[in-house]
Amino acid sequence: MSDIESKRRDFDEIDTDGDGFVTAAELAASLKVNPKVSDDNVAAVVKIADEDGDRRIDFDEYAALVR
Repeated sequence: MSDIESKRRDFDEIDTDGDGFVTAAELAASLKVNPKVSDDNVAAVVKIADEDGDRRIDFDEYAALVR
């Protein structure tokens, strides 16, 4: 599996509603398996990754974040 395929698979697992975007709620649900992750941590990740300011992470933003 290539790096981009692996990132796409991971993105699709986080994007539970399949709309092509990861919301803060979806990200929180995927990260909350770690009890040390707070809502503030999730908000910070979204703020860093969200290059276009729509408060959602699209695949290109996700791929840039996890490079």
